[in-house]
Amino acid sequence: MAVRRKPLSPRVVARLKAKAKKRKNITYATLAKVYRRGQGAFLSSGSRPRIGMAQWSMARVNSFLRGSRKHDTDLRRRRKK
Repeated sequence: MAVRRKPLSPRVVARLKAKAKKRKNITYATLAKVYRRGQGAFLSSGSRPRIGMAQWSMARVNSFLRGSRKHDTDLRRRRKK
């Protein structure tokens, strides 16, 4: 039985598409995967106090765009090919 995820909110989709449009080699789909992984990281490993899941996930997207090598390295390698 497949797990159905809730769709991303229209506001989040618009932000991710805008960020992808500014970058030449990064697609919306890649940023959506990073955002979803950020949500999973928030739920599984905990987070800082007074930080919401949306903030945590968008911070992970911003970190990915800046070139951080701490997480999502498989997506970064795929992007270079």
